[in-house]
Amino acid sequence: MTGNRCAALLHGIRQLRKPPDLAALRAAPTPEELARLAIIPAARNLGISAAFLPADLRAEFTAALLACRVLDAYEDLVERSAAGAAVLTAVAYLTGDVGTAPPPPPAVVRRDSEAVDLALAERIRDVRALLAALPAAGQRRAAAMLTDVAAVMAHNADAPLPRTVYARGVLGRVVHYVCQLIIEGDGTPSKELAECLGVLAQLANDLRDDELELYNVADRDELERAVMVRLLAPALGGFALLEQIPANTPRRGARMAMAHMVITTTAFFCTTVGAPAAYRRRWRLPAAVLAAQSPRRWAVMLGRVRRCTDGAIRAMLDGSPPLLADTNLVTRSALPVPSLAPLIVDTMADFVQRLPMQPLTGELPLPQVRRMMFADHLAFGAVEWLRPADAAGLAALAAHFQSAAVATARGDRT
Repeated sequence: MTGNRCAALLHGIRQLRKPPDLAALRAAPTPEELARLAIIPAARNLGISAAFLPADLRAEFTAALLACRVLDAYEDLVERSAAGAAVLTAVAYLTGDVGTAPPPPPAVVRRDSEAVDLALAERIRDVRALLAALPAAGQRRAAAMLTDVAAVMAHNADAPLPRTVYARGVLGRVVHYVCQLIIEGDGTPSKELAECLGVLAQLANDLRDDELELYNVADRDELERAVMVRLLAPALGGFALLEQIPANTPRRGARMAMAHMVITTTAFFCTTVGAPAAYRRRWRLPAAVLAAQSPRRWAVMLGRVRRCTDGAIRAMLDGSPPLLADTNLVTRSALPVPSLAPLIVDTMADFVQRLPMQPLTGELPLPQVRRMMFADHLAFGAVEWLRPADAAGLAALAAHFQSAAVATARGDRT
């Protein structure tokens, strides 16, 4: 690891637990100094992950992430009736389509994260300068992502989207952009697998921000259950994507960054619901460094994270069966670019196959009831996630269900 990366990492660790220094952000003399000061307050653990990246990737990722936070400011801090237009105006300025900067949102902030967003919106000219300083390929890549994200934000402001649809279009698009940034050659994963990781990140954000109203729940306990149930389907696709990282990401720093993001995000889920995380806080950085050293060590890290994610689900849904560590996910996701449809449908069939074969003589034990519930949830989740829009799409999904049903009836484990 280079000296610059070590310095960025140490700076991030020191700043991570401190409240944001808004005065310093507003007084930063250059766009580059603003980026250095803002990355941790704006991204928290994701900013630590960014410190692992090589300098060229780190500069692009930082500029793109700060621009996303500017869009957040216009989405969240402008009156809803005007938020969509404000977001589209902001992205047009950030990507260079218009030359006049929009005024910052006239809002009173409620949280530290909103205060950081507002400070960045006030420095929108500097964020645009960071984007403009990127190489041409980086500018095009970041602009395409920001334009797509802004379109979903604007649509949601005008007509609220289902939470999963919103997460796929915003954080899912950001994750796909990160994959395009760090994965080289022909290994870039499908958009739908990247969207799975985006949904997991959005679920973590919603838990962190106590978004009771968005989930139509009355208290924190209900919110945690609602989030953990929604975690089932995207976890399958997300872990399938993560299995591809070692083979398709030649830069060790990029692998470290991805490992750190995975370890810290899943640790948040686990500790929130009272389940043990894969690694204690002091060991998360070393674990990310170690996981990036070889495919074997990456697999060990991913196995620990899988088991702890299952533990978090079990902590919320008492008696639940393992979803990730005790199914055939590893075999199914060994394909070069696994598709989400067979991952969801085959896992559903795997749960069904593990139900008792003999006629019922009484009530099923709770773990088997939960297994049946998971199978039902994944079956409906396949339709929700894949959203077949035409007869061909419906036929393809039906074929996956038929294949899984026939294999289950024969007793096969695919």
